[in-house]
Amino acid sequence: MSVELIVNGKRFGGWQQLSIELGIEQMAGSFDLSVTDKWNSPLGPMTAEIASGQPCSVLVAGSTVITGYIDSVRPSYAADSHEIGFAGRDRAGDLVDCSAIYKTGAWASRKIEQIAADLCAPFGVKVSVLADTGAPLPAFNIQEGETVYEAIERAARMRALLVVSDGHGGIVLTRAGTGRAPADLVEGKNILRADGEFNSADRYSDYIVKGQAQGDDNANGAVVAHPSATSKDAGVGRYRPLIVLAEDQGGNATFAERALWERNVRAGRGTRATVTVNGWTANGRIWQPNTLARLISPLLGADHDLLIVSVRFTLDDRSGALTTLELAQPEAYATIAEDSSTGRKKRKKKKKDAGEPDNFDVKLNWDWSNGQ
Repeated sequence: MSVELIVNGKRFGGWQQLSIELGIEQMAGSFDLSVTDKWNSPLGPMTAEIASGQPCSVLVAGSTVITGYIDSVRPSYAADSHEIGFAGRDRAGDLVDCSAIYKTGAWASRKIEQIAADLCAPFGVKVSVLADTGAPLPAFNIQEGETVYEAIERAARMRALLVVSDGHGGIVLTRAGTGRAPADLVEGKNILRADGEFNSADRYSDYIVKGQAQGDDNANGAVVAHPSATSKDAGVGRYRPLIVLAEDQGGNATFAERALWERNVRAGRGTRATVTVNGWTANGRIWQPNTLARLISPLLGADHDLLIVSVRFTLDDRSGALTTLELAQPEAYATIAEDSSTGRKKRKKKKKDAGEPDNFDVKLNWDWSNGQ
């Protein structure tokens, strides 16, 4: 099991400390690698051949997880040793840092993947699609001063899409994954440490989405001037309203789904488990974000399939090679599929009022009391 940094076709390894982070709530994966040697075995090749700004790839157990650039090089020395460290990110890191610029900065009746591709093209970042992105957005405009990532993520929110790195220098528009992780996470078997968090600070009782709709011959004036929709979180016992301004034009149906998405994601982010396991692989495969793992932990009151939201590979002299997984309920990212030709939601059951209370909170909270 190894981690390799590839620069100019040369492979560098032997790291003594490292941290590599990947996740579905961050566009760019990141890495920090370092090694120390005695002066009688200097790190000359690394010092001479790796520089800030160079393209690079990072492999974990033979699998490429990051393709991007060296952000920083940190050489240091003492009386009897020489240390060097390297940190960097996926190519998508430029999208996180840099301002969104594209012609007039406006699109009319364009699908999200086309808008994303236009914004990413100058950076050499390809856009892939692994989910139905729905109907074209009637209108989309860059907001002055926002970054490329902020613009794409804002558009993606209107279709409840995730924007993540593919590890190979591109980004992917996707939704919560359904593939399985390489192993279940079982208390007393492969879990070294587990922490649960049930945080309601960012949850609200009522989500009110407001915006505007594009008029036509059949709908205009007051009908399209102030559309809105509401979703309730039955798990919040007191009055805590939140108004959300829609990122795009839409109607009451579109805004209803936006309200549901806001509720689901906030509740899901407040209900988490963090699990640490030995090594970076299980059953011959590395741990990956956006996969499902069964968490079986009586002390956390958990026996559920959870979505791996982030993966952190670490190595140090004290603990060796570890993987820390952050998990959330997959319902936090679940959405109703859209008909790409109309933008309307496909429903098998009778449409329900978005403001009607439901059993959502039951699905997003496992029973912590079982572990007391």
